[in-house]
Amino acid sequence: MQLSLILPGAGIAFLINLILTPVIIRISHRNNWYDQLDHRKIHTEDTPRLGGVGFFLSFLLTAFILTILLPLLDSSFTTTRFFSNKNILLFLGFFIVHGLGLVDDFVNIRAIYKLIGQIVAGALVAVGGALIDGIYLPGVRWVLPLGPMSGAITIFWLISISNAVNLIDGLDGLAGGTGLIASAGIGTVHVINGNLSGALFSFMLFGALLAFLVFNKPKAKVFMGDSGSLFLGFALGALAFIGAGDGAADPSHFQAGFIVTITVLIVPIIDMVAAIMRRIRERKPIHHPDKEHLHHKLLAFGFSTGQILAMIHAVNLLMALSVIGRSLAIRNEGSLLAADLFILVAWLIAASLFTWLHFANKARKKLA
Repeated sequence: MQLSLILPGAGIAFLINLILTPVIIRISHRNNWYDQLDHRKIHTEDTPRLGGVGFFLSFLLTAFILTILLPLLDSSFTTTRFFSNKNILLFLGFFIVHGLGLVDDFVNIRAIYKLIGQIVAGALVAVGGALIDGIYLPGVRWVLPLGPMSGAITIFWLISISNAVNLIDGLDGLAGGTGLIASAGIGTVHVINGNLSGALFSFMLFGALLAFLVFNKPKAKVFMGDSGSLFLGFALGALAFIGAGDGAADPSHFQAGFIVTITVLIVPIIDMVAAIMRRIRERKPIHHPDKEHLHHKLLAFGFSTGQILAMIHAVNLLMALSVIGRSLAIRNEGSLLAADLFILVAWLIAASLFTWLHFANKARKKLA
C-alpha cells in the first residue's frame, strides 16, 4: 500500500472543507440558522449548526475527485474498483442518514421516523454486501459466524454507532475530535492490513473533520448538527468493514473490525449504553434528552471544556494506539494475545471509570 494513494484523499477533503465551512457559517448567520438555546445546551450564544454539511460534502467531492486522480497515480487502480455496487449503496446510505439529520436540524423529526430512516440506510449498506458476517473473539483465532443474522446485526451496528456519536455531540470539539482520532486509528489499521478502500474512506473523513475542527474548537464558530453527527457515526460504523472482500490478505481483519471500532469509540459507546440504562430505569423513552451525559457530569465537577477534551481525547488516542498495536502484532500469536488482553482490560477500565463517575455524581447531587 502506497501512502501516495491515501494522503491526497485527506489533503483534498481538508482543503475543500476549509473553504466550504466559512461559506456555510456566513449563510447560516444570514438566515438565522442557529442551534436552538435551551436548558440542556451548554453554549450561550447563537451558533450555526450546519457544520456537518461541510464535511459531508467535502467527503463526497473528494470521492469524486479521487475517481479521476487515483488512476493517474496508480495505473492498477480502476474507478470500477472504487465505485462498486457495494460502495454506491454505501454512499446512498450516507445520503439518507445525512439528509435525515439535516431535516431534523430544522424540523424536529419524531424518533420513530428517524429510526425508520436509519434502518433503511443500514439495509442499503447490507444489501450491497458490506456485512459483518462474523465476529472475531478476542484472545483466540476463532470467528463466530453470524450466518443469516449478519444483515440484521450490520443494521443494528450502524444505527448504534450513529446514535452513540450523536449523543456525545454536546461540547465544542468533542464529537469532531473523537471522530478525527477514530478515523485516523481505523484508517491506519486498514493501511497495515492492506485494505485500500477502507484506508481511503477513513482518511478522507479524517481530512474533512480536521478542517471542521478549525472552526469547532472552543469557542466554536459552528456545530456539526444532527446532519453531521448522524453521518459521522454511521460512517465510522461502516469503516469497520468497508473493503471486505476487496483483496485484503486475511478476512479476519474485517471480522475483527468491530473490536477496532468499539475500542476507538469506547467513550461514546459507554455513554450511549449508560443513557439507555438510565432512561429505562427512570421509565422514560430511550430518546428522551437529559443533562446526564459524560461531558455534563465532568462539567458539573468543575472541569473546563479544555480539560474535558484533553481527558476524553487522551483516552481516545490511547485506544486508537492500542488497536494499531494489535494490527502490528497480528502475525505473532503471543503478541496478538497480549494485545487482545490489553484491549479487554482497557474496555473494563473505561467502563469502571464511567461507573465511578456516575456514582460520584449522584453523591455530589445529594450533598448539594
